[in-house]
Amino acid sequence: MPAFERDRWRQLFDQAPGFMAISNGPDHVLEMVNQSYIRLVGPRDLIGKTVREAFPDLEGQHFFSLLDHVYKSGQPVSGRARPLRLRRTPGDEPEERLLDFVFQPFTDDEGKVVGIFAQGNDVTEQHVVELALRESEERFRLIADSAPVPMWVTRIDRRRSFVNSAYLRFLGVPYEEALSFDWRTRIHPEDAQRLLAESLAGEATLKPFALQGRYLRHDGKWRWLRSESQPRWGPHGEHVGFIGIAHDITDAKEAEAKLREMNETLERRVAERTSDLKAALDRLQAEVADRLRAEEALRQAQKMEAIGQLTGGIAHDFNNLLTPIMGGLEIISSRVKDERLKRIAQTGLDAAQRGAKLTGQLLAFSRIQRISMAPIRVNEVVADLKDLLRHAVGSEVHVDLVLDPAVEYARCDANQLENALLNLALNARDAMPGGGRLRLGTSRVSVETAADLGAGDYVQLMVTDTGAGMPPEILARATEPFFSTKPTGKGTGLGLAQVYGIARQSGGALRIESTPGHGTTVRILLPEASGEEAGDEAPSERAAFGPPRTPAAEIRILIIDDDRDVRPFLSSALTSMGYSVSEADCGEAGLRQLGESRPDLVLLDYAMPGMHGADVARIARERDASLPIVFVTGYAVSDQLEAALGPDVPVLPKPFTVAQLATLVEEQLASAKAAAHGLESRKNAS
Repeated sequence: MPAFERDRWRQLFDQAPGFMAISNGPDHVLEMVNQSYIRLVGPRDLIGKTVREAFPDLEGQHFFSLLDHVYKSGQPVSGRARPLRLRRTPGDEPEERLLDFVFQPFTDDEGKVVGIFAQGNDVTEQHVVELALRESEERFRLIADSAPVPMWVTRIDRRRSFVNSAYLRFLGVPYEEALSFDWRTRIHPEDAQRLLAESLAGEATLKPFALQGRYLRHDGKWRWLRSESQPRWGPHGEHVGFIGIAHDITDAKEAEAKLREMNETLERRVAERTSDLKAALDRLQAEVADRLRAEEALRQAQKMEAIGQLTGGIAHDFNNLLTPIMGGLEIISSRVKDERLKRIAQTGLDAAQRGAKLTGQLLAFSRIQRISMAPIRVNEVVADLKDLLRHAVGSEVHVDLVLDPAVEYARCDANQLENALLNLALNARDAMPGGGRLRLGTSRVSVETAADLGAGDYVQLMVTDTGAGMPPEILARATEPFFSTKPTGKGTGLGLAQVYGIARQSGGALRIESTPGHGTTVRILLPEASGEEAGDEAPSERAAFGPPRTPAAEIRILIIDDDRDVRPFLSSALTSMGYSVSEADCGEAGLRQLGESRPDLVLLDYAMPGMHGADVARIARERDASLPIVFVTGYAVSDQLEAALGPDVPVLPKPFTVAQLATLVEEQLASAKAAAHGLESRKNAS
């Protein structure tokens, strides 16, 4: 071999990373060693010495016997991590090293073993690292297996290289099967597509990611799992797979579902409660509004009641004043011969009669005027008025009648109702100076209890115009007596007041709706009556009898009246008719006279201080049930009069004419005589 090749070979031999040595002969004389060999065994005198001479401290460690065996057998021998105890420096303690080695025999040209080539590596540090790694892996396995949650490690090909015991328990399969188990077979169908997509997307990011879904456990129950995966990196920073852990969150999910259900239930209940509270608030607000309206209606009714009492009292006083005035003027007019004086008396009488009409309207408003209440056919009353209403409102106002055929009877005074409708028509005409439309209609309505009206069935008369309408402040006072927006001399302000009084005295009510520019609607509500209540009144028995046959002077009439003007007038008028008259200025005085002697007839005032006429009449009738009594009054409450003398109590309303007084007195005396005659006939027959 050329020298340069020998040197190159020697250089390569010396620089080899593993240790190398060449020994010759059966005693294994060291011929050549490299630097790695020297670093392994330490600085020694090696070349030309046998291994036993060079390494006496290896005695008993089987290395010598191995070399002998290779030399004799010609077969190579190898070892892995073979321990070697060697004192590398004289005086030091022996040091144990781990070696991977090969003893390779080499031969001469004849094939005879002549030496051994030894080559290997000191793997002590590597073995320590591997041992530490194994210990670490074992420790990791022990820790992972003791963990209560599934854990796994995957390689770069997504196959698992490790799973823990909890992982196996969840799947219910052996370890080897679990490493290659296809999890897609355990994913809930509703979650599968989403979880697979999220898994691929998460792995692609090479960042930690989490998944959440339902998986089938080995016992057949679906469980919610939340998995968290972390990427793993190799020693050079390369990605080598993932490590993951999963938590069973089924209880939390169920609690969340229950909480959500509770929240939904709570929200629903809150919404329902809110709705109930809102409905209750709406009802309360409606009730408050109804109550306010009722209170306002009550205040209005109380105000109208107070005004009615006031106007009734005023009408009473005026009637007392007008009674002697009218009677006196009537007597003067009938007795004087001078035409001029007769005209003056007649003019005064006409004025007094207009005053009487005015007080009649006041009494109608105050609802204390005696009226003839009876079932009337409302549609007939309205239909009969049509022509009169057309003439009254003029040709520029079109009159329509809308009569409900279901409407039959209502309880009211027919004449008063006609007057009320005429008044409303005239008011409507005045509200439509340029013409318009007036509609009168009827209908049946049912009413619940109101502040001014009892519950029941009513007949409604509706009068609607297309006139100017009224603002709220005018509407609020529309039914007050003497309140009018018309110019002076164009109206008394008693029209609507009279309509209000008629409706209330009939047991009904008046409703007015009006908006400026949109006309006015007036509704009269009258109590509905049955057909059986209607019928022709029986002819009065007293009509068959004429004036009393007894001479007038033999007939005594007692006048009980506190008015100093009316009482003398009555006394004078009756005396002029030939009757015997006695007077009493109060109820107590009248009862005393009745106790002393019985008159043939009593003319009794109603409104008197101390004891009013109804009480006087009741006491007098208790003493003598057949005593004829006539109320002569300018102020009389019908129900109190009827309570005293019955529904047919005779009333002579103030003011009245002498002729009216004479007629009523004669009728009552004749009626009393007829009653006495009938009683006598029945006694004789028995």
